[in-house]
Amino acid sequence: MDRPDLLIGVDIGTSACKATLLRAHDGEVLATAIERYEPDIPHAGWSEQDPDVWYRASATVIGRLLATTPDAASRVLGLGIDGQMRGLVLVDGSARPVRPAMLWNDNRCQAEVEAVSGDDLARLESITHNVLNTMCTLPKLMWLQAHEPEPLAAAVTMLYPKDYVRLRFTGAQATDLSDAAGSSLFEVETQAWSDELLERFAIPRRLLPDVHWATDIAGKLTEAAAADTGLSAGTPVIVGGSDSTVESFSIGLTDERACKVRLGTSGAVSTVVDDLRDSGRAYIWSYVRDDRWMLDTNTRACGQAVRWLRETSYREIDQDEESFAAIDRDAAGIEPGAEGVLFHPYLLGEDAPYWDPQLRASFSGLAVSHGRAHLARAVLEGTAFALRDAMSTLSAWSARFELCFFVGGGTLSPTWLGIVCDVLALDGEVPAAADASLGAAMLAGVGVGCFDSLEQSVERCYRVRAHIEHDTENAARYDELFARYLRERPAGTVPA
Repeated sequence: MDRPDLLIGVDIGTSACKATLLRAHDGEVLATAIERYEPDIPHAGWSEQDPDVWYRASATVIGRLLATTPDAASRVLGLGIDGQMRGLVLVDGSARPVRPAMLWNDNRCQAEVEAVSGDDLARLESITHNVLNTMCTLPKLMWLQAHEPEPLAAAVTMLYPKDYVRLRFTGAQATDLSDAAGSSLFEVETQAWSDELLERFAIPRRLLPDVHWATDIAGKLTEAAAADTGLSAGTPVIVGGSDSTVESFSIGLTDERACKVRLGTSGAVSTVVDDLRDSGRAYIWSYVRDDRWMLDTNTRACGQAVRWLRETSYREIDQDEESFAAIDRDAAGIEPGAEGVLFHPYLLGEDAPYWDPQLRASFSGLAVSHGRAHLARAVLEGTAFALRDAMSTLSAWSARFELCFFVGGGTLSPTWLGIVCDVLALDGEVPAAADASLGAAMLAGVGVGCFDSLEQSVERCYRVRAHIEHDTENAARYDELFARYLRERPAGTVPA
């Protein structure tokens, strides 16, 4: 029988649960699995989920992983979990949810966000180092105070999605520093819940779970969870972290010399820093290292803009993969600048640096000579300009990054990758595996002693799929086009 050196990571996403089986001694990914589900939308602007869906999906994907490898269950040394941030789960004294989870993208609490203003808002954001918005835990709790006081009164603990799954696995209630940092109730600098904010907003202290480092062992797999997953009872389960921070750790993002660029449904630029200067209104999370914080700055319509183009201009191509490949080919055939066509990708409003949900997208420079290939090029360039614009919020830490790591579905588009590298004037790497579930498995390896340190886990497990070098001539051209992008922003567009 092979030696016990396997690790499992589980990622609790918004629409799917993913899992990775990792061999510790050589850092090889042996198998992956995915189980899809959909949030519930009972009313416009709401987004909910039965937390038990996550547990059942986690058990399912773990079972699929074990089926791929002989004697896997007896060889697994540890289990790590990460998950979507800011999904609020309230459980009672029997560890049962008192209502469906309110997910990060549930925006029913907009009125509660707007109610926090003036000195209160300034003080809150100075403590939390984060922008208050509907994704945060605090306004969700305020909404429950006003509209559903009964389940709130019945709750003994609030948890985040990965925390609930871990509770079902081990019986242990806990969260980690990165998820706590997204609550708007956490003092990021001191790494502790803020008594001042709890008192100001009348949030019961009993609701707040203990906060641990991501690599801490939270507990061991119960007999019931072992029966559901196929794993051995007593398998250590680590605390884990939020999906964004765990993903960043998996690719070796360690300091402000490099950034992570996410080409997903939304876009994001992230880096890791060792101090807490004025964020420029970026998101700041506690990181998996005790001397680092992670900065996230987002643009709302990235892959979403490409999907919109596909649904409006490539509808004759039935398969998603084929239509996106066609967009890539069309865009590749057009010179930088799209022959004068410019796209502002504000289909969903915009986050950094404007923080204005009312902004709207536009094309400019269109002429009768332009066709859909020009639109394709302009959309890919416009999303790259939006990423560069969002990146400006990180200039207090790094005026010039040296390298970017690419993650997300957009990494399958060579043309898009090249455009983003040229617009940012950065070389890039595409990791062979950049899934948060891999990072969760790596953290589990640190927690149970398979790896001596976080650094060693990255050295052993990180693989590069592709290198992209930016074109200096294109970069110079894009500098000029980015200046035009800023000049032609919608009227009244001012960075927050």
